Amino acid sequence: MSETDKPNGHQQNNDIVDAEVIESSVEDIKPTPAEAPTETVKPDTTTAKQSGSKIAIAAVLISLIAIAGVTGAGYWGKLQLAELNTAIDKKLSSQQLAATAALTDSQTALAELNESFQQIQAEKASQTVEIAALQERLSDAIKQVEAGRNRSENDWRLAEAEYLLRLANQRVLMEKRAEGALALLKNTDQIIKELDDVSLYALRQALASDIAKLEALPKLDVEGTYLRLTALIEQTKDLPTLSLEQQRQLPELLNEMTSNTVTPETQAAITSGFAKALAKLESLVVIQQHDKPVEPILSPDQGHYLRQNIQLLLEQGQLALLRQQSDIYKNSLTRAQTLLEQYFDKTNTNTAALLRALSQLSKLEVAPTIPDISGSLKQLQSHMKEMAKLRAEAN
Repeated sequence: MSETDKPNGHQQNNDIVDAEVIESSVEDIKPTPAEAPTETVKPDTTTAKQSGSKIAIAAVLISLIAIAGVTGAGYWGKLQLAELNTAIDKKLSSQQLAATAALTDSQTALAELNESFQQIQAEKASQTVEIAALQERLSDAIKQVEAGRNRSENDWRLAEAEYLLRLANQRVLMEKRAEGALALLKNTDQIIKELDDVSLYALRQALASDIAKLEALPKLDVEGTYLRLTALIEQTKDLPTLSLEQQRQLPELLNEMTSNTVTPETQAAITSGFAKALAKLESLVVIQQHDKPVEPILSPDQGHYLRQNIQLLLEQGQLALLRQQSDIYKNSLTRAQTLLEQYFDKTNTNTAALLRALSQLSKLEVAPTIPDISGSLKQLQSHMKEMAKLRAEAN
């Protein structure tokens, strides 16, 4: 209880004491059974009036005391409620302050973490740069150590690798073929791998790039294609030219007949008979049609010359294949196909097979674009010059 409440407590105690004195005086005034008169006595009027006034006074005093007690209790309760509200406000304020302080601490901790993370990132970048510098220094140290030695087996192996790379570049430039150069590059890569030198990493990387370029080129079997054309040239010697029956066919009326009315044997017989009759008639009567260009029938000598022409075209295609002249190669095979389709029997199995073979061979790319593979050679020469320079400085 606060100091302001102490006077009210003393006042309440005094009121209670006064109430007890009055009650005791009232009890003293009441007649007890022992003191009651045995005889009927006429009451005194004056005494009765005095007793009534005392009782009224006592009642008034009791009422005043009760009112004062209720008022004091209410006032005391109000003071307690105010104190409780004050305590609650203080507690809420303290909790709010504590929460604000905790939030501030959290934000401060988060800022410290971000700063620490940035410092770690900066340290990581710095360490990466230092590692790269150390690797470069290590590579230089290895080169200096190797350069300080006398000419060893590794130097001879590097010279061999340089020779193979030079040979591969010459074959690409002269032959314009990828097979031989690809084999040489792979042998060079095997030599560099066996040396197991960390300073040759860039050279192996350049070799891998050149090998990938050559492997991407389309494969062409030049020898096989040349021999296949030779076989086709031999095959043209037995090709049959178009016969008179094939140049003069039956009218279209014969083709409109259904298979139910004319069998294939009957149709062939009719065609042969009609061709023979037409041949006899042409020996007696000459009919000239001037609305279309006249195509003379080939004589045996002309057929021979035509076969020779086709053979020459195929031989020209062989020469273009070896020289990697793509336009001449395709043009020669196309002209040979045209002559075969125009003057020879396409229903013949040899002619049909020859046409199919020429169609396949004409699709080959005999002159692919050869890429530049000098990158690995330049890298090796640069490495050898650097080693020679370091060797000179060490001496």
